[in-house]
Amino acid sequence: MKERESLLSGNTMLEILQEKIEQGHYPAGKRLPSERKLAAEFHVPQSQIHKKLQQLVESGLLECFRGNGYFVRQGKPAAEKLYKIALCWERNESNCASEDFYVGLLFNLAPEYAQNITIFNMPEESSKQNELILQLIHEEFEGIFCYPHFVRELLPAFIELKIQGIPLIFWDYSPLPGIFPAVGIDHFHSCMLAAKILAGQNMPVTYLGFQESEQNRLKYLGFHSGCRQFQVTVEKDILLPYRKAFGTEEIGFENELMPGKLYFTSTRLLSSRLIGTMFDRGYLPGKDYRILTVDRIKFMEGSSLQLDSMMRDHTQMMRKLLEEMQHAIHSGIYSCNDWRNPMRYISGSSLAH
Repeated sequence: MKERESLLSGNTMLEILQEKIEQGHYPAGKRLPSERKLAAEFHVPQSQIHKKLQQLVESGLLECFRGNGYFVRQGKPAAEKLYKIALCWERNESNCASEDFYVGLLFNLAPEYAQNITIFNMPEESSKQNELILQLIHEEFEGIFCYPHFVRELLPAFIELKIQGIPLIFWDYSPLPGIFPAVGIDHFHSCMLAAKILAGQNMPVTYLGFQESEQNRLKYLGFHSGCRQFQVTVEKDILLPYRKAFGTEEIGFENELMPGKLYFTSTRLLSSRLIGTMFDRGYLPGKDYRILTVDRIKFMEGSSLQLDSMMRDHTQMMRKLLEEMQHAIHSGIYSCNDWRNPMRYISGSSLAH
């Protein structure tokens, strides 16, 4: 009996919270108190507060910016309903996903497209991937964004998505082209352009990249095609297992790095590892060696030393993902099969100019 009274009291308190928001007790555009403070104020468990706030986000009354909390939406709600979307992430820790720049940008833009996104860890095993997709169908998710790196076959659950008309859009490339679309970067032509830029250095180049996945294969092929076209000599290829790069201090190429060389790193992670390793040895990019990176790495931002980089338009890609999902939900069809945006070159001081 006491448990039932407590539940009724908790529901009443949550209704009061919603009324306060709707009546302007919390001004539009202002951040709400933390979940912990609201739980203490309304005398209900924090888990109930979290669930209620998520419902208000879905209804369009609140906005949620991960790491910054909940805000009362300015003016009218952006939509009568925010669609329930899953993001199947590639890493083992979902909190890593919430801290990722791309994912944070996707979350912040999602309400503009009437979408509320929840992160799930994507298993490596096909059977567990199938279980996850079936779980999302059972929980009535209305669309799925998915990292493709672990998807190796057409799962039975993917066929069920097709039958039920639930959109699945891959991030970066599609392992099932013609069945499910992808939104991503034109890796092949971007790395061809990188080779053209390095032709002006007049010295051999060492390529650093990962072995697995379609995107890494396209980077490798694009770069080598560009080197042949623009007569750039590839001194060495250093290709590493993709999964080896996560959660380890050394990933196997550190002993092959030397000053006085020219490097092209095809991923942000390898750029960070290379520059960090060389910095620990007392070598600086542009002074002791030359390097062209993919995406400026975070710890170089704001310093006087800026890297020469191939940069993707992050915002354009995230908006395209959300636009494609919105279109697929409303119309039941995809507007594209494989959307690609090339990177652009940003000049810095890590190459000779």
